[in-house]
Amino acid sequence: MELNKIFYFSLLLLTYYFSGYIFERHETVIIFFLFFSCFAITFLVSKKLSINEILFFGISFRLVLFFAYPWLSEDFYRFIWDGFLIGENINPYQYTPYELMNYGGIIETKNIFEELYFKMSTLNSLNYSPYPPINQFLFFLSTSFKKDIFFSLIFMRSLIILSDILNFFVGRGILKKLKLKEEKILWYFLNPLVIIELTGNLHFEGFMLTFFGFGILLFLENKKLFALFPLAFSVGTKLITLIIIPFILNQKKINENLKMMIPFSVLLFFIFFFPIGNHNLPNFYNTIKLWFSTLEFNGSVYYIIRYLGYKIKGYNIIKSVGLVTPLITTITVLYLIFNKKKETKVTLEDMFLLLTFFYLISMVVHPWYIITILYLGLFTKYNFQIIWSALIFLTYSAYQNSKVDENFYLIGLEYIIVFGFFIYEFFGRERIKTFLKKKFLL
Repeated sequence: MELNKIFYFSLLLLTYYFSGYIFERHETVIIFFLFFSCFAITFLVSKKLSINEILFFGISFRLVLFFAYPWLSEDFYRFIWDGFLIGENINPYQYTPYELMNYGGIIETKNIFEELYFKMSTLNSLNYSPYPPINQFLFFLSTSFKKDIFFSLIFMRSLIILSDILNFFVGRGILKKLKLKEEKILWYFLNPLVIIELTGNLHFEGFMLTFFGFGILLFLENKKLFALFPLAFSVGTKLITLIIIPFILNQKKINENLKMMIPFSVLLFFIFFFPIGNHNLPNFYNTIKLWFSTLEFNGSVYYIIRYLGYKIKGYNIIKSVGLVTPLITTITVLYLIFNKKKETKVTLEDMFLLLTFFYLISMVVHPWYIITILYLGLFTKYNFQIIWSALIFLTYSAYQNSKVDENFYLIGLEYIIVFGFFIYEFFGRERIKTFLKKKFLL
């Protein structure tokens, strides 16, 4: 390895170490400095690394964080809570943590549950589990060997690192199939947002992408029926891929669509219905509905609509907007499906654009949400999502105090730049130059 690469490698290792072990979420200025330093160094070295060096660097940076407690999110306490509940033969969709802790006799061994309960967020403690069954199985697997929070944390992290290594190889395989540069996988595997949010903070988007990417790879190899299994498992891990899976349909071949959608629907039925249980389906549905009717974080178009709602109506119109968002998304899906060409590149691009649109009109966009866009973007001509993966970290300014308090100037900066790059790439630089010459005589 060249001397300058060793220098960059050492500098990044040190920066990730300080990020994971030394500083906390409320120390905003320092964590911003560390994150943007990681991003800047990665950008500088991006064109100099071979595919094997990308793999080595990525695994090394993840292993640096192996023993760190998540420092930007408390969600993992709920993950472990759900895993231990299943171990106690209690359905995590049946009771909220609040109910279990306050209605005596449901949990036999309360000690570890008390520790988890008081460390998880209020949102998690007052609501039923929003995590789909495959995700729940991973939680249970992580907690089934030892009743210890730190052990479960390490086990989860091992699973997440393994899934990201698989994402490297599967993503590389898709890039090869599409005849794109396989080195593009760098912008997933070495992206600081991916490393910090998945390995560092134990979010399971990477596991979802392992299933989803493997399904797309099988689809590219024309093994469509086999592709349905990992695609269904991706939905069973995180619901978001359910929005884009309809793009695999061929609008001109109804019989072929039925052959795919009927077994896919049966798979989803078995994945969701039996683990959740008939009586608990309303609990699961109502918890998911919170993201469309109550919660707000890092919205873009939504915050503008909310502001106009206050001006016109005099109150927050979140419930009305929440009902409209899924409707707009469904209409957009149908439009893109029935106007798409057959090429796989176009299909992946449509998936990417739809998810981008969905998050741009969403009321809640946590940093780890856009990792799905980042991964899909590898297989398209777009790069603005890479810029977004750096800028979305600005949202952690909301956690400087004990109360979540968003900085709308930083959110505005984030989305102005993201929209600017998106418009530039979507309409094409040549079209923009031609337009400017015609209108402004440039």
